[in-house]
Amino acid sequence: MIYKPKKILLRNGRTVIFKSPSPDDWQKLIDYVKCVASETPYILRTPEECKDTEESERAFINGYNDSELNCMISVYDGDKIVGNCNLTIKNRIKVRHRAELAIGLCKSHYRLGIGTALITELSIIARNLGCTQFELIYVDGNYRAKGLYEKCGFAPVARIPNGTKMSDGSFADEIYMVKKL
Repeated sequence: MIYKPKKILLRNGRTVIFKSPSPDDWQKLIDYVKCVASETPYILRTPEECKDTEESERAFINGYNDSELNCMISVYDGDKIVGNCNLTIKNRIKVRHRAELAIGLCKSHYRLGIGTALITELSIIARNLGCTQFELIYVDGNYRAKGLYEKCGFAPVARIPNGTKMSDGSFADEIYMVKKL
């Protein structure tokens, strides 16, 4: 599904553009993933695992853009992608009412209102597609993300002990959250 470009006014007075990435933005999306992977331990990729190719990234982008149920929104600050989120709706009829959210942002753009705006946009899309439940997983210890999700109406429903092995060898629980749409 293609998300049409939308200007978003940030708390600092600047604007960014929310839009679906085009296949030609493959390198920008790879650079964004490398940025986030190097800045936070809370995404499920390490910087060393960021080995996407032009071919694989174009296919990933096209998969979302060509979908009737799924949507990817990238955050463009000028010519650079600084954030991204994905909405994935379950395929089967019995669970089609459920949508999953994944979101990330480069540190340079924390606390500017982007996360709230992305979740708001994806909530609208999910509701319009007939979803009544929004779900996500975050890694325990990511208090910034937890605060954002709670502010946006998500509540914890489950905990997976030792769900993520951190780079230092320690483990962190994964927290499942749900929001009624």
